[in-house]
Amino acid sequence: MKFYNRSNELQFFDKLRLQKGKRFIVIYGRRRIGKTTLIKRAFEGLGAFYYYVEVMKEETLLRELSFTFLKAFYTDWFNLFSAIFERYEYVIFDEFQNFYKVSPNIMYALQHAWDENTHDTKLIVLGSYVGLMKNIFIDEKMPLFGRSDNVIKIKEFTLKDSIAMLQDFGYTMQEAIQIYAIVGGIPRYLWLFERKAPLSELIYNIFIDDFAPLKEEARNILITEFGSEHKSYFSILQALSGSSKSLAEITEQTGIEKTKLSKYLIELSDIYEIVSRESSVYSSTSKNYKYAIRDYYYNFFFNFIYKDYSLVEYDPKKAIELFMRKLNNFLELQFERICKRFIEENLQTIGFIPKEVGKHWGKVPYKKGESYDIDIVAYDDQNIAFGECKWTSKKVSIGDYEKLLLRSNYTDIHGKRKMYVLFSKSGFEEDLLKMKSDTLILLTPEDMAKTMGL
Repeated sequence: MKFYNRSNELQFFDKLRLQKGKRFIVIYGRRRIGKTTLIKRAFEGLGAFYYYVEVMKEETLLRELSFTFLKAFYTDWFNLFSAIFERYEYVIFDEFQNFYKVSPNIMYALQHAWDENTHDTKLIVLGSYVGLMKNIFIDEKMPLFGRSDNVIKIKEFTLKDSIAMLQDFGYTMQEAIQIYAIVGGIPRYLWLFERKAPLSELIYNIFIDDFAPLKEEARNILITEFGSEHKSYFSILQALSGSSKSLAEITEQTGIEKTKLSKYLIELSDIYEIVSRESSVYSSTSKNYKYAIRDYYYNFFFNFIYKDYSLVEYDPKKAIELFMRKLNNFLELQFERICKRFIEENLQTIGFIPKEVGKHWGKVPYKKGESYDIDIVAYDDQNIAFGECKWTSKKVSIGDYEKLLLRSNYTDIHGKRKMYVLFSKSGFEEDLLKMKSDTLILLTPEDMAKTMGL
């Protein structure tokens, strides 16, 4: 299996190996993001002690870890951890949060053993459950608070690296964008598309079939993450699937009262990092928030699988027919997010480093009850760029450009230089192409690929 990406992380571990003294490194990130693959690559051939922590009875876990380390049975955690630190320079605990699930007392024993440790141990702990990992290391009441030297979040692949991977599998740029819109830059999910096939067949085999690997993945991960309150969180995520929503819209769809809903949304955003809170970019109304699901796969899951689970279970053939009818609308919304990410990763496209990149919305001046939105707005002190993203079978016309011009005039640009960026799946009409300039940028998926050097 080819190893993609993660050069910055590998450089960090290269430097770590040269450092003297003990170091405690915390690595977290959602499941399937590639934490274990990264660590195994970074410490390959170095004789590191690696242990995957599973949830089981405490006595059983103590015995199993003892026998993994030495053919003897330790009777307490402090002595076991101390012995491991003494023998190994590199110690890796995968799914570390499971120690806490087995017994919080294990954390106190580890803290004691680490504080007493005088060896040059490099302790690396990995965790997939973001909320619990944050709690273990950030909560002042927890025994391991303040013990970590580095806390590293492993992020999904960039747009460029994800597209490059899919192109290696034989997909065109448009096909790669469609797949990215469904699973984002999660390495394990991208590998599921290694065998090239029509999109309907891929979606059926990966999401719908009885043995589909991603049919239950989101449900299983999030139930473990959320615990007993998962039904309320699931209700919110279903309401958010597809497009961003305001607090009032989520309240209306879920029936959850606003005070409780606000608490859930803060947790989903700040603790679990599953939801993003977005304000209208370049707007005078700073509290005009909307909420959206950050994770592409979770967004697809709640918009398709979770919403129509009964149909998926009892008539999968009809389910795939329904999904393919709904898919284009979903892709249109996701294409906006992909274009935003493209600009963030390729700032040379707009020629300046923006203070912010995002969506803009507001009320049409002098027209009561009429609102508007702009897919992308990016700005600095001297420049402002307005963007429109079209994932349709029609070529973008001068009329589409003029609509964007009109909406851009609803904002006070304070003397900034205006420019426009139009993204189109199907290209542009000839009369619009003739207008292309430094202040009117026209990009197809193929143009995006060239810009990224693919």
